[in-house]
Amino acid sequence: MTASTSLRHNKSILLGLIALLVFTATAIGAGRWWDQHNAPSQASKADCALAQKIIDETAELPTDKTAVEKWEKTEQQRRAQLKDGYLGASISNYNGLAAMQAKGEATPPLKKRVQELADQANSHCSDADVKLVFPALAS
Repeated sequence: MTASTSLRHNKSILLGLIALLVFTATAIGAGRWWDQHNAPSQASKADCALAQKIIDETAELPTDKTAVEKWEKTEQQRRAQLKDGYLGASISNYNGLAAMQAKGEATPPLKKRVQELADQANSHCSDADVKLVFPALAS
């Protein structure tokens, strides 16, 4: 092996290592971006507190169909105050199930479904250090 061949070989190895480092850094950066991009939105502490109040009011849901419809309108107005729409969607789903059940239009949802909604909502309140408690919907 001549000196120029050895020098070319060393340069090739060095360029290969540099390319590998650049590729690795790009992959790590893309992975972090992907995680942040797909992470649940984070609601404020005030949003999470309001969400819990709305959830708690579901326990006092009337059984009269007209009263339930009035409650639904009030609940929609309160939910509209939430700045995090994804948190509001979870609350809306839970309250919708409760209202349908109170009006006699649906059977009680499975505990698993209520737990899914709770987990979904709590994923939006993790940075606010608030744990939302979703009571089981009575039959």
